[in-house]
Amino acid sequence: MKSLTHELFRKYAVAVALAVLAIGLGGFREASADPTGNRPNILFIAVDDLRPELDCYATSSQPIQAITPHLDGLARSGMLFSRAYCNQAVCGASRLSLMSGLYPEFTGERTYHVTDWRKRWPHVVTMNQHFKANGYTAVGLGKIYHGTGGPGVDPENWSEWIQVGGKGYANPESMKHTRESKNHRPGGKKTKSRGPCTEAADVADDVYSDGMRALEGARQIKQLAAANKPFFLAVGFTKPHLPFNAPTRYWDLYQRKEFALPENLSWPPGYPEWARNQQAGELRAYSDVPAKGTPADFPTELNARMLHGYHACVSYTDSNVGKLLDALETANVANNTVVVFWADHGWKLGDHSSWCKHTNFECDTRVPLMIRHPKIVAARGESKALVELIDLYPTLCELSGLDLPRHLQGRSLVPILKDPAAGHRDYAYSSYPHTNSDTRRPVVGHSIRNERVRYTEWWEKGSDKVVARVATDIQADPGETTNLLPKQKALANQLSADLKRRVLAARETDLQK
Repeated sequence: MKSLTHELFRKYAVAVALAVLAIGLGGFREASADPTGNRPNILFIAVDDLRPELDCYATSSQPIQAITPHLDGLARSGMLFSRAYCNQAVCGASRLSLMSGLYPEFTGERTYHVTDWRKRWPHVVTMNQHFKANGYTAVGLGKIYHGTGGPGVDPENWSEWIQVGGKGYANPESMKHTRESKNHRPGGKKTKSRGPCTEAADVADDVYSDGMRALEGARQIKQLAAANKPFFLAVGFTKPHLPFNAPTRYWDLYQRKEFALPENLSWPPGYPEWARNQQAGELRAYSDVPAKGTPADFPTELNARMLHGYHACVSYTDSNVGKLLDALETANVANNTVVVFWADHGWKLGDHSSWCKHTNFECDTRVPLMIRHPKIVAARGESKALVELIDLYPTLCELSGLDLPRHLQGRSLVPILKDPAAGHRDYAYSSYPHTNSDTRRPVVGHSIRNERVRYTEWWEKGSDKVVARVATDIQADPGETTNLLPKQKALANQLSADLKRRVLAARETDLQK
């Protein structure tokens, strides 16, 4: 039974959602085209490590959802994509893929910390660059590319890139208990840990960095709206990325006893051990996390605290998103602003005896995605079309009346916004690099997901030799612990042929280094 606190807040959440919907209805009754010919503003909101753990994505197989009244309201007043996928489940590669419109399979940019990509791809036209070149004031802050500053954020191709302050830990005592640990980064260097993996601090929202970003984002909306020129404003929130630090009020929305590890602690037979990320290396950098053992071996208190902290951070992010949506209303630009909300990849919450991401599993690659267009009447409700984050670049170009750069590999989602029942792709495609621990050779896991089945092959880099493959019926087994292969050879052969076509297509586009 859910806690009383949870139930009371859900009633509040419904009220907020209905209020947001009522505010937006005026715009939806207008014609689908802007009669003045003005280009719409774009509010582009990015979130890190967020799986579809929101009430608006609720299913019977996910009984505990984060409390997110503002995002639920956004979903009701716009289009929610229930089958959206990233193109690689790690932040740097995923974000660069989205912002460049190119698959990691084409660029080779696959690491979590992609900072010097401009040296390798000087001629690529990024999303922010394209909007800036076409008369938009393009402003960015927070985590859009990997990191929040330096060359990796493409600083020369924004009208302005804003550095925002704020703290990672509110309590200085949190950082006193450190230990030597191997982090998740290539090379496995020993580094000081980052402090505990959670923090609940009785502080204002803007003590932490994300709260500061929300305030600055709202200030930018007011300033950009007054300039009477179309703007592209990108605001990136870090939470619910580790550490799970959020003001106490968001922890108080939940009861710790509600949380327990999921049931899908195993993995499909045939799924290579070296591709499972059982060690969850990213998590080991924190001082209160055991250096060894899978999450199933962690103390029950630690697992419950991390699950609690993750959901608190999601609710904190929801509140920060709400500040941006409120700012659009206050500045009187909501009726001419397209709002896009996306996460760079999913996350494991104990699934497959692990945490973090870095695999080809469904829970790592499926992401929340919402688009609100105030002047396309049909752009409301849910779309079950298979879509990818790489599709956002051409979508926003079409909505803004901009020509599409020739190199884009995604497909516009505008037909879906005009008809939620429209199809889009036969398969959503994603990939992830690994090292085969048996041969010590690099491999890439390539996955396709149709309406029912998720299929993955691991190809040896260079030769494209298939070294392992797995298929799971996600409808029958949403936890992804079973394998349809090798008994269904005809299905395997069909999926293999379809996957090969997707991979080869991802390697081709009209762009040279």
